Amino acid sequence: MVSRVFLPRSSCALLLSLAPALFAQPAPPPGAAKLAADVVVSAEAEPESAASLGVAATVIDAAEIAASKATTVLDLLRTVPGLDIVQSGGPGTVTSLFLRGTSSTQTLVLVDGVPLNSPYFGGTDLSALSVANVERVEVVRGPFSALYGSEAIGGVVRVFTRRGAAQGEDSGRATLALGTASAKEAFAEIALGSGALTGSAGFRRTLADGDLPNEFFEATNVSASITAALTDALRVGLVARRDEGRTGIPFDSGLPTPRRATTNETTTFEAPVSLALSAKSSVEASFRWVRDSPTFSDPDAAFTSSSTNAQRAGARLVFTSILGAQRLAAGADWERTLVSNESNFGVALEDVSTRTFALFAEDRVALAGERLVLTAGVRWDDHSAFGSAVSPRVTLAWRATPSLKLRAAAGSAFRAPSTGELYYPFSGNPSLRPEKSNGYELGLEKTLGGGVVAEISGFWNDLRDLIDYDAATFTNQNIGSARTRGVEVALRTPVGARSFVRASYTYLDAKDLDTHTFLLRRPRHRASATWATTFVSGGSVSLTAMWVGARRDGDAVDFTKIVEDPSYLRVDAAVTLPPLALSLAPFVRVTNVLGRDYVEVSGFPAPGRRFLAGLEAAF
Repeated sequence: MVSRVFLPRSSCALLLSLAPALFAQPAPPPGAAKLAADVVVSAEAEPESAASLGVAATVIDAAEIAASKATTVLDLLRTVPGLDIVQSGGPGTVTSLFLRGTSSTQTLVLVDGVPLNSPYFGGTDLSALSVANVERVEVVRGPFSALYGSEAIGGVVRVFTRRGAAQGEDSGRATLALGTASAKEAFAEIALGSGALTGSAGFRRTLADGDLPNEFFEATNVSASITAALTDALRVGLVARRDEGRTGIPFDSGLPTPRRATTNETTTFEAPVSLALSAKSSVEASFRWVRDSPTFSDPDAAFTSSSTNAQRAGARLVFTSILGAQRLAAGADWERTLVSNESNFGVALEDVSTRTFALFAEDRVALAGERLVLTAGVRWDDHSAFGSAVSPRVTLAWRATPSLKLRAAAGSAFRAPSTGELYYPFSGNPSLRPEKSNGYELGLEKTLGGGVVAEISGFWNDLRDLIDYDAATFTNQNIGSARTRGVEVALRTPVGARSFVRASYTYLDAKDLDTHTFLLRRPRHRASATWATTFVSGGSVSLTAMWVGARRDGDAVDFTKIVEDPSYLRVDAAVTLPPLALSLAPFVRVTNVLGRDYVEVSGFPAPGRRFLAGLEAAF
């Protein structure tokens, strides 16, 4: 029963749940200086050193992104502890992520503060999210509704694009590449700075085919930002992004679909403003808008077409002040959603709207020279459909010795029912309550020789009022409950050194408490390791190995049947040579180096060995 909540079995529902959301979230001040690799933005109301955090966090910086030669953000996330990426076949196909056993609907994904979680049926599909102009990716694990509101039950994945260059530090990079399966890629990004103005822009065009007829993927990604320092205290900015993708679907339930395809067009805008009132207090505001338009078409099927138009507008205001050992933050959020959907069967939703207003506060206290840091926060959300929700959170970080940190965290979180779950004519229920959870975490971090950090975290999440389809009433009901618990072990060397290593192992016990069975597509065991190095003369090498254990899954043809997807090992490699003539650097990226046959979703084979080779120019 609960498995349907955590993993929708209808391919149509998945295709219709691609609309991204907009919800005002904390953002670094526009035009702020480049963040250090050991600073985390997403865990508290203001950026903080990783050494003082009471939660588990992972940062993937620009050097690691460049060395990996990854095309999409989802490939960067595959090695994050506690995070499982599941894709239904090759590039562009529907992708889900499970953070600490929670589902895509319960993990908040932000790009420049704009959530990609669908306001229609929930969830996030990262299949077309490119690394174009992406400078940094952060993952913070645990309940974060006290800071972010809805969806942040399992944690937060946050993607940052470049915000321009400092004066005299203009930079740019461009690549052209060809590969197997008719793959073609063109990529360019640039960061500029001139006086009070800084800006950046990025572009990527991707084309690829699969092994089957009508298996293809094409995408265009464009992003840009500009920041103006109007005075020493006042900065304003504008960030825009456009993502377009089209994917061929070769089969469904084992039958060929030679003309089935999906498209997605997403446009986002954010206008951040920051004003320093004094050396110890500031005000930040942001205004956001997003429109997403996913479509589905298959001239050969009874369900021949569907199109969705989802829009969100939001605003945020937050005041921050430092009072001695305390840092206080308080603010308000507002958002409005508007969703329409129609198919060849008619109009399902027409401009259905929801509204949310929220107030929040956070108090951070640092004692004994930051050896002991206590952070407490609370948030009140008022939703036009279900009423209100209160989300508290507290974390503690204690540096017992210069090389040993102990941490603890506890909090509650919620997920608001999506517009489709509330109002879709064939299953909607306007009386739905939000899904809720209580989460707990204990962790230890030990700094070894050479700055190497070993980390272990134990976590426990209790989830209740999960939304599931009730066959007795033919509507969605709050009838599910689940528990996820586990252990994450990680090892990392200092990020930014010429060579670095990142390794992790995750044990997960994720159960449906109603059926007493393991949740689908969550492996009990998974491990990964990444090694990368850069050369003095330029160029780099990156090698990543990922092992995923066996997991339960729904059969691709008979949805009532449960099967087991076998364990698999995947190795990826990327090599960039030092620049040659005309400052051109040859590179090659190989995915699935060993050519292993495996599936992440039952019935949808993952691609075999793939090569991509090209030239890179940088300044």
